[in-house]
Amino acid sequence: MAKPLHAYTVAEASNLQVYEDYKCQILTLDEATAKTTASWDSPAKEVVIFSEGAVANDDNIIVSLKVNGSHGDDIELSHDNLPFTVKGILIEEVTIHGVASEGQNDALTVLSFH
Repeated sequence: MAKPLHAYTVAEASNLQVYEDYKCQILTLDEATAKTTASWDSPAKEVVIFSEGAVANDDNIIVSLKVNGSHGDDIELSHDNLPFTVKGILIEEVTIHGVASEGQNDALTVLSFH
């Protein structure tokens, strides 16, 4: 039987404040800056990356996660793969690489739960 979308895990049910501490950052990729970073004071236990409406660029974006003081392998995403969620590890920083189309800005939102 499929798990309902609104069901809580055992840990979430016993601690409903699990998603109470969150931060939201809008990162803008324009033709001048091809790299932008979101970082926090405390590591995030879950990160969601999504776009604000239509994206002007069809090129892939590259996401790099900083875990335990170093960046791991890059994750290449097309805009069709958004929203993209990473959880199960403590993430210190998210760096997004990509170039927007000429004269356009691509805004990506990074929502982090601490």
